[in-house]
Amino acid sequence: MPILILFAMCWSGLCLLMDGTIGHGYYKQFESGKFPSVTGTITHSELQTHTSSKGTYYTAVINYLYKVDGKTFMGDTLAFFENEPGISEQTIVNSHPVGSAVQVYYNPRDPNESLLYPGVVNDDLAWALFLTPFNAIMIGFWTWIGGWLRLRLFKPVAGGVKIILNGTATRVRLPRWEPIWWGLGTTGGLAFALTFVVGFGSKVYPLMGFAAPTAGLVIFAGLCVYLWRCLKAMSGDEDLVIDEASGTLDLPPTFRRTHRMTVEFNEIEAVWVETIVNRGSKGTSYTFAPTLNMRGHKAKQRLAEWSDKLKADRFTEWLCEKTRVSSRAM
Repeated sequence: MPILILFAMCWSGLCLLMDGTIGHGYYKQFESGKFPSVTGTITHSELQTHTSSKGTYYTAVINYLYKVDGKTFMGDTLAFFENEPGISEQTIVNSHPVGSAVQVYYNPRDPNESLLYPGVVNDDLAWALFLTPFNAIMIGFWTWIGGWLRLRLFKPVAGGVKIILNGTATRVRLPRWEPIWWGLGTTGGLAFALTFVVGFGSKVYPLMGFAAPTAGLVIFAGLCVYLWRCLKAMSGDEDLVIDEASGTLDLPPTFRRTHRMTVEFNEIEAVWVETIVNRGSKGTSYTFAPTLNMRGHKAKQRLAEWSDKLKADRFTEWLCEKTRVSSRAM
């Protein structure tokens, strides 16, 4: 956990730095839409070629002169935001030949600050789309760490699962995945895929124009999935129902159960935490599943699966008390 927290802090620091940089660019570009303008003159117009290991790319270098209150200033900024102005570099150079007149927008508080393309356009949101998966991972880190700390500092009942008292029955919310993970996964995954579709970083300008609606679609989709999973959880379909009056457990249709399964307390042989080994290309990880062993049943019945063993242990202890099962298989 200390290593994970350190990694989360480093990841968050980089994300917040990028968010702040991009956000500042958005703010300056937005403010430039209110700048007054004067007519200036192009003094230099050139398409520069750059070659790197990733290939060849071009930048438009434009210099211009303009006057404010009788004082001459020189500028070379096309836009404050890197992704501006959303047209090809060659087109920019061709449309600004040396000696031609150009409309220059300047900061009235500091006339030295000027640009040729003011305001925010659709293409700017390609950067926001690009950063969305990284921010989703950052939120995921701190959501998990927050739950880990809450469990250890405040010691909530039953490992912190949501418990609802309903007459003689106790309902326990046990979704396979919490709604927040569904929402973050949808938002991050969709943003990652669509970043390439809209042509971010590839100068596919006709597609870049869809950056704004695409960013809106990603946020809307993530929110819809989150709300859908919230409604699914609130419906009680995935609840474990404990009826102490009748001495029964009603198991939800999860973990390969195709329908609800009712078992009596005296059918439960043991309540224990199963350690599940997950091997992958990046190494081995473990998850922990509160599990029932049933008398007369060969198949064990999993109730949940978590990455935090303490949560699984505390939930299992609480369930043992509720079902009056004193023994646990180890």
